[in-house]
Amino acid sequence: MTDRSLMSSIDQKEFIESHLARNEPLVARDCFPRTGPLASPRKLDLLAQRFGSCRVPVFDALFEMQHTVGFGDYVSMVEGGRPCDEPIPYVRWYARQRHFQMICADGAFAELAESWAAPSWLPSANYVFPPIEENADPVRDGFPAKGIFVCAAGGRTRLHVDPWASDAVLCQVTGEKRLVLYPPDAAEFLSDGEAVVDLDHPDDVRFPGWRAVRPVMDVTLSPGDAIFIPAGWFHAAVALTPSVSITWNFVHEVNADRFAAYLESGGSTDPTVRYFRAT
Repeated sequence: MTDRSLMSSIDQKEFIESHLARNEPLVARDCFPRTGPLASPRKLDLLAQRFGSCRVPVFDALFEMQHTVGFGDYVSMVEGGRPCDEPIPYVRWYARQRHFQMICADGAFAELAESWAAPSWLPSANYVFPPIEENADPVRDGFPAKGIFVCAAGGRTRLHVDPWASDAVLCQVTGEKRLVLYPPDAAEFLSDGEAVVDLDHPDDVRFPGWRAVRPVMDVTLSPGDAIFIPAGWFHAAVALTPSVSITWNFVHEVNADRFAAYLESGGSTDPTVRYFRAT
């Protein structure tokens, strides 16, 4: 297993040429500045003080919403160490990404706008999804799947590929999170076209070849780290300690042809695509 961590700096030009254009993942250490309620590397109490009364959605190990819970109550459960039923509930608090969305994190992101900044190596211009030509800023701009992820130790996201033919960035705020990545050409072993193998509870009959492939990347993110997950890459995550992450998806112009092919294949009807193309 390989940790393709980047310990030194990288600029936007190098990131676009070496990672975006080549569909190559990246781990960058200490590139995600945090202050205020996001500054604590271990505790969630400052976030709970700020947003404790908010109702937030709880998801399963994939992306099916189960119910809502008070954010303060969820943090009390996480930090109190009380046992949880499986699967461990996972808060995915998304900013608006479709025309009809009952719970949105836009207010929380607005309050936290002075508390974080996107990694400097991310492009500041020429996005096609969302369509932003210049001065793009994920702190204040809307992006697909832009969300605050919170979970207890052991909370996991099963192996999957992100939608919209899009790339993703995940920035670690609090705690440690392990991520495992497989390249797109492992699809024949990891997926049967309808489902993807569950690495923790694999069905060897349905996915007989999955053990023949090894992850290209197996890495643990600490507070201040960020990971770039290119389109088509299979990835799974598990929180090793109580964890907070900020994440979002995008398509840069260097991959405009790929996104156009996705739209032509039926992606233009997706609610998130329609929302961002209309705004």
